[in-house]
Amino acid sequence: MIYPVLTSTRAIIVASGPSAKNFTPPPDITIIAVNGAIGWLPRADHFFTLDPSADNIARLRKRRDGVIYHAAGLKSPINGVNAYHRLARRGPQPQVKGTPEWWLWRWSAVCGLSEDKNKIHSGNSAYGALGLAYHLGFKKVALIGVDATSQPRIEGGTSNNLSHLPLLFASARRQIDVVSCGQLTGIPQMSLEAWCQRG
Repeated sequence: MIYPVLTSTRAIIVASGPSAKNFTPPPDITIIAVNGAIGWLPRADHFFTLDPSADNIARLRKRRDGVIYHAAGLKSPINGVNAYHRLARRGPQPQVKGTPEWWLWRWSAVCGLSEDKNKIHSGNSAYGALGLAYHLGFKKVALIGVDATSQPRIEGGTSNNLSHLPLLFASARRQIDVVSCGQLTGIPQMSLEAWCQRG
């Protein structure tokens, strides 16, 4: 695994939800791009995916200079990519179908962040990126474009049901200081400007 020396304890995770429109990365904060965000972000320091789709495999094989690539759940290793075990599990199925708790079960999501640096908890790629940030040593993380909506992604396409994300991100709050600078509920919300000024 490649773990660069941190010059700051803060990072911004950027996914492709509507709140990332017109986002410009601050020059002095580490940026972790999730899935398709790597294609339109003007700058990123890390890329992460929990989804070994054909599109993401292509992103892992055709990498941008200066970006450190990470993935969980790969079927086979890719040279130059830091690989993690994707930890997924299911408990009893919730009785009421379609609730956030049911979708948490449906996607085999694992609450909390893994303390094992070789493992990333499943749930979705943005949540996996939070696990990566934790492994890299970041203490404070802001979310941009992690909105848990059905609105189109910036690069096109839509996500599956993400109603479980507020539960997942809230479950990590005892381990890492994470806030939403977008539309995600369940965790503190603030503007990016206020988060950057907070220190």
